[in-house]
Amino acid sequence: AILKALGLKLREYPFGHGNEHRLTDGRWLVDSYHCSRYNTQTRRLTAPMFRKVMTRARTLARI
Repeated sequence: AILKALGLKLREYPFGHGNEHRLTDGRWLVDSYHCSRYNTQTRRLTAPMFRKVMTRARTLARI
């Protein structure tokens, strides 16, 4: 949704959990699986995986 809203091409920013993409305006986009019940129960996304991605996103955002 973010890429479409910014008018960017999805194929230029392939999804992968933990992938980092530098956007054309200088901001960062960090990919993560949605923390849905399905993804957590099937262990596609674990708490440590989510924490790692969010920690990295905070670092890139400098907050």
